[in-house]
Amino acid sequence: MSRILKDRRLYSLLTANIFSSIGSGITMITIPWLLVNREGGEQLFGYAALSMTLLLFFASPYIGTLIDRFPRKQMLLFSEIFGFTVIATLAFWGFFSGHFETWQLISIYAAGSLYYSLHYPTQFAFTQEIFEKSQYQSLNSVMEIQNQTASMVAGGLASLLIDKINLSYLLMLDAATYIIGYFLILSIPYIQHQSGAAREKSTVWNNMKEGFLYLKDKPLFTLFFICSLMPFIGVMVGNYLFPVYISKILQADASVMGLSDMVYAIGAVLAGFTLPILINKLGSYRAVAITVAVFTIGTLITAWIPVVSLFLFLKIALGWGNAGARVARNTILMETVPNHLIGRVNSFFNAVGMGLRVCLIGLFSQTIVYTGASVSLSIMGIVLAFALFGVLSSRSLFTVQKADLIPATSKPTAL
Repeated sequence: MSRILKDRRLYSLLTANIFSSIGSGITMITIPWLLVNREGGEQLFGYAALSMTLLLFFASPYIGTLIDRFPRKQMLLFSEIFGFTVIATLAFWGFFSGHFETWQLISIYAAGSLYYSLHYPTQFAFTQEIFEKSQYQSLNSVMEIQNQTASMVAGGLASLLIDKINLSYLLMLDAATYIIGYFLILSIPYIQHQSGAAREKSTVWNNMKEGFLYLKDKPLFTLFFICSLMPFIGVMVGNYLFPVYISKILQADASVMGLSDMVYAIGAVLAGFTLPILINKLGSYRAVAITVAVFTIGTLITAWIPVVSLFLFLKIALGWGNAGARVARNTILMETVPNHLIGRVNSFFNAVGMGLRVCLIGLFSQTIVYTGASVSLSIMGIVLAFALFGVLSSRSLFTVQKADLIPATSKPTAL
């Protein structure tokens, strides 16, 4: 850990992420709340979330191949330019018109979703490329702490600013963070490990096929990574369900919306600190199983006992479970998948995740008006329970060769 903390590239990357995450985080908390509280908003927001998930489902394989084809630093810089251009344009539009139409709110939500879908897979491949393999576990822990600290700040600010500050000013703040992020990423030294010429020889379809061929003979590997991704799917689906749950089931105001994101981030920050210890003592596989179990139990209790104070406490557990699973999972993924394939392999799992989100959000957007958010959360909890069973079924992938514990950075022996 001490070695990576001396690397100046890490600080430029972390600072860029902090600014971008806080600005976009406030916006992505505010927009769903404003949509849900308009007439027919819970279904409207559901359709918007479903449409974006469908779009990203089809776009994800292309994003993965672009990440593997073009220099990762250029892709990161492009994502910052994209975020600034769209958000700044809509901010000035709303500022001069004096209000935001529903389609404008949906456009802001869509832009934020596209930014996340491009920026974070690229960042994942970029960090794998520029840092050494021995640094991956520490790197993922530090990045998780940073991401969730930014989310905690965004949640706290959102709880104070929603319904009090004109949305145009929030969007201007968001746009400014993209510019800061751009120049910080620009300052990071970067040497492309694979020549651009080599990348350009393959077509998008060939690149997608190569990623699929890498996975097709590894069914247990694929099962493990899909199932361990489910807490993140739960978080994404929760981004639709929780605004409805807070507004309609808990009958709470916007401050609870912001606070819930803040306490969730507290749990995730705790995961960043505690997961390296848990991984070193129990191994990556057991760490994933424990964190997926915690997230599953937290989701079911939230669905069954709708109390504000309990909900906020459980959000800490949900934050710890999702972030912990992601730290352990990402470390294993970085160590097992070659860098020249990481974009395509990661995009495959993202596409599967998008497909699951399409099914779940499509179901919930149609039924939530009749059944309520608690029933939807219960269904999500049952899906998570099946995912936990899948993780447990993948145990043989991590069978050790010796009686002594193998360090958490060891590869699954089945690979």
